[in-house]
Amino acid sequence: MSNYVKGKEKFGYGFAAVGSYMVANIVSSYINYYLTNILLVAPVFILVLMILGRFWDMCTDPMMGIIVDKTNSKKGKMRPYIQIGAYIIGVTTVFMFFPMGGSLIWRSIFAAVMYIGFGMAYTFVDVPAMGMLSVATPDKDERASLLSYYVAVGSVGGLLPAAMLFVLQLFIPEKWVYFVISCIVGVITFAAYTFLYKNSKERFATQTEKIKIKDMFKVVAKNKPMTLALLTSMLASARYMIMVIAIYIATYVVQIPGLTSGTVLLLLYAVVGVGMFGGILLTPVAYKRIGYKKTGLIFGAIGAVALGASFAVGFINIYLALPFMAIGGLGLGAYNTLPYPMVGDSLDYLEWKTGERMEGICFSLNSFVTKFNNAVGAFGVMLGLILVNFKQPDQAGAIEAQSEFTTMGMFAMATLIPAIGFLLSLIPMALYDYTGEKKKMILKELEERRALKAASQSESVDNDNNIDNNNTGDNQDNDLDNTSKIDKTQRVGVTA
Repeated sequence: MSNYVKGKEKFGYGFAAVGSYMVANIVSSYINYYLTNILLVAPVFILVLMILGRFWDMCTDPMMGIIVDKTNSKKGKMRPYIQIGAYIIGVTTVFMFFPMGGSLIWRSIFAAVMYIGFGMAYTFVDVPAMGMLSVATPDKDERASLLSYYVAVGSVGGLLPAAMLFVLQLFIPEKWVYFVISCIVGVITFAAYTFLYKNSKERFATQTEKIKIKDMFKVVAKNKPMTLALLTSMLASARYMIMVIAIYIATYVVQIPGLTSGTVLLLLYAVVGVGMFGGILLTPVAYKRIGYKKTGLIFGAIGAVALGASFAVGFINIYLALPFMAIGGLGLGAYNTLPYPMVGDSLDYLEWKTGERMEGICFSLNSFVTKFNNAVGAFGVMLGLILVNFKQPDQAGAIEAQSEFTTMGMFAMATLIPAIGFLLSLIPMALYDYTGEKKKMILKELEERRALKAASQSESVDNDNNIDNNNTGDNQDNDLDNTSKIDKTQRVGVTA
């Protein structure tokens, strides 16, 4: 394996991953609670807002991918957007959780503008940043390793807001604590993307001038490995409900005397996080030995069985269910890791199939799926809260007593529903066939095509040089003949 990415550049990707995961996690984990318990926005309005946000993402994510693929600047095709996007995402994040006062209409408008605006800001910087991972190195093994590193470091960083909540909740009122966290995360995210811009290189980028919106559908149709990988992730999107509902469980379900809800939330994150980080660490080892398909099937089955068992045991004693949730975390870690190297690898398949890689579009689709999954987590929890008769507080930061039906419904959102999602995700993963001898054959044929193309271009350059040399020689001969004629004429003139 070649070693192109190291030192400051590799640190830059890790730093950017921390910023990206932190900002994504504070929105996915706290946005519902912030809207229902701080801004006191109506749950039905939140549902509609999230649906509209995802429809808008369906437009902006592919558009950003197309813009990136058509860019050709001195700074590269992706780095310019990371530079500008660092400012946009930083400012948007700072104001995302501002505890706006005023009437319900004004608070609802503020929530809508910030939620949609954040989605656009995240698209603007995340699509090119993810695309950078595919062009940082031409070595496929190093690329897969870099993607795994990005996910592992980012996942660790993504839990930092929970630690911040644990500390800040001790001396900052509930109404303001999420705004303070968003300010800290906004500054860190700005610094992270700025550092990545200054220390990264595009070594393997391609540029396509004629790319159109319809090419997005072409990528989905032609890039079967990518489509199945993303479909697997989407069918298991209910796993994102775990982190979203966790703050409600910490507040209303698992109440330990003497501990704040932030402390309980941190403990819950630690329980699930143990398994999740185990999955993140084991997944690269597993797919290098047994491939993406078997790895996905094994960890998907573990997630389905463990979380299903956790729900069943929870009826007896909710505390006994926690070890099963930790085991289920293995599936979370694996499914959070697998899509990135699978999409990166699929670029080779797409190039073999169509002659083009289209990194921007592929990673914009991956970015859309990530936001789709986050939306399912937030949307699913909000819909679930309505169905289990969640009682919204009358004042910002207050806690309203909930019925047993409501609390068990909340627990089901963290166990049973994600288990069903994992079970469904096994279907597309079972159909994934970019493996074994087929993959070796495709990569070998692709290398041969690249070698022939390089040789053809080299021969073309040599022919052009020969033509130029011949033309230069002919011109020199003509110059000599003309000079000879002039000399003869001059001598005749002198003699006369």
